[in-house]
Amino acid sequence: MRPRLMAAAFAAVMVAACSAEGSTATTDATIAPTAPASSSTTSSTTTAPVVSNTTTEPARVDPSYDDIPEGQCSHLTVRSIGFRNDTGEVANGYREIGTSTEGRTIWSEHWGPLAGPQVLVFGQVHGDECAPAFMVRAIRERPPTEFGIWLVPTLNPDGLADHHRRTALDVDPNRDGYDLVTPEARAAMHATELVEPILTVHLHSPYKWVGAHNGVLATQVATAMSYAAGWGYPKNAGRVRNGTQAFLWEGQELVVPGSQSVLVEFPATSPLESPAPPDLTQRQEGTVAEVIVAAEAMRDALYATVAEPPA
Repeated sequence: MRPRLMAAAFAAVMVAACSAEGSTATTDATIAPTAPASSSTTSSTTTAPVVSNTTTEPARVDPSYDDIPEGQCSHLTVRSIGFRNDTGEVANGYREIGTSTEGRTIWSEHWGPLAGPQVLVFGQVHGDECAPAFMVRAIRERPPTEFGIWLVPTLNPDGLADHHRRTALDVDPNRDGYDLVTPEARAAMHATELVEPILTVHLHSPYKWVGAHNGVLATQVATAMSYAAGWGYPKNAGRVRNGTQAFLWEGQELVVPGSQSVLVEFPATSPLESPAPPDLTQRQEGTVAEVIVAAEAMRDALYATVAEPPA
């Protein structure tokens, strides 16, 4: 059964996230930063009372950090990074969207304005695809200001832990958009239903191209991102033509009719990254420096195009 949550429940969490002084304990979201109350101590002498005030700095807590495996992505090359948030920045909201096959929490984190249009970003879907981590970091380092992003650092934490493309059920999560036999694919649909994004960005490797799916905004964003990276005109993200299998963006259309998506395929940064993708003839490698430049350029193109779509 597809996961459902009433819109009112989601709205309640969004209100909690918007309140800087709200309770830090909720059933389905953790909001950061939190500010504990100031503590005061009073001392007196025979002359005059002296009051000293000490204020503790707000606690900045990322509840997802320990639930995201470090995995091999952090160690593929000298400059490799993983999907944990080591930027020093803390999101303004966190939400558990599901649990993996092996019991790991699948987290989403919110960056940018909580009100207004929202974009959903799946940072990693296949556990041996590591280059998307640089786009995840780019978003965390400079969040959008004109719209919000719900970022799922990794949808497949079991695959990340084992450096394995598929889930612990040995199912490709990006072919499970219709059947939803994996909790990871169900988490993706759950996030889609909660956020109702105007656009979803799916990050992958190792093909080095950008694709659009199902709409004018998706085409505009894909075009801007691809040209910003120097990769030329974008492709069609495509559909699965194999029985009931479906890409996640196809499944999202059943949850939010008209759902638009952009697929970003980064080149691999190491021979150990995604060594056996479905189409080995498309596999490409690049340096970490090249991927960083492309990720930051595509982030900026995404922000600019969503904020002010071309006429």
